[in-house]
Amino acid sequence: MELKRLEVFEAIMRSGTVSAAARELGLTQSAVSRILARFEADLGFPLFRRAQGRLVPTARAHAVLVQVREVLAAVSGLRGLRSGDAARQRDALRFVTVPTLADTIMPTVLRSYGAAHPGARFAFDVRTTDAAVDTMLRREADFAVVALPVAHPTLRVTPLYRATSCCVLPRDHPLAAQAVISAADLRDVDLIVLGRRQPTRQLIEEAFNRAGVVPRVRVETSTVGTACRCVAAGLGVTVVNGLMAGYAADATLTIRPFEPRIHHTLALIEPAGSPRASEVAGFLRCLLADIEAMAKRVGIRLTPLGHSDSE
Repeated sequence: MELKRLEVFEAIMRSGTVSAAARELGLTQSAVSRILARFEADLGFPLFRRAQGRLVPTARAHAVLVQVREVLAAVSGLRGLRSGDAARQRDALRFVTVPTLADTIMPTVLRSYGAAHPGARFAFDVRTTDAAVDTMLRREADFAVVALPVAHPTLRVTPLYRATSCCVLPRDHPLAAQAVISAADLRDVDLIVLGRRQPTRQLIEEAFNRAGVVPRVRVETSTVGTACRCVAAGLGVTVVNGLMAGYAADATLTIRPFEPRIHHTLALIEPAGSPRASEVAGFLRCLLADIEAMAKRVGIRLTPLGHSDSE
């Protein structure tokens, strides 16, 4: 079975269309279709059905995808051992994280790690959670830092901290005098919310529904950092992950606990079955120390989750 057939199938599953997979792989659509047909012939069963002109994966396709990604990850790892990429040749620490974390936590952690390790280099990529997981499966990064949930048998997931949602608002806002802000308190208040693809968006909407409040959404955005900047600009208030808000909120803003509690878990992702590299352990120590210092400074309550920097 040719490796190209596995790569084509994985690209179609990830991108969702033959045309997108063709662009990614530098092939024509007809070539991608032919390679997919040969892969299905190798397996002896169809992987997709057509519905309204689109390819819809079968249940078997999802099962095959897990095994294909494991094979591609192993091949990528072997290639890395053979030649190494430019980042590793420069002894760069390679990692990936999601946009919200990149906007908030990572710059200060990189500064802390760099101060402790002069001359340290970083190859730092920003992806969605699904793409970050794919990057790890292909062994293209040493680790990832993302918000849960994430689960995969070939990845080691280490929960680090659990935070709760907080309300971020201007210091001179009438609600800033309250110790805790509830969904009911935000009736008729302009809101900045994260997009519907964010996993906690539904939980926040449910909190408002239980309180009998229709959210007055003024701005919808994609990251905590952008939401906090919108609050600073006077566009409303936002309910977001308190850990990230602690980094994103400037001196003009205040942070208050939000009720009902909505939990967020930060985690480190690494390849399963291999010891943690000393560089990753050092980065993790800086990450944990920076988070703890921020929480103490801002007054955010975090729950440590039994993490270790030496696994």
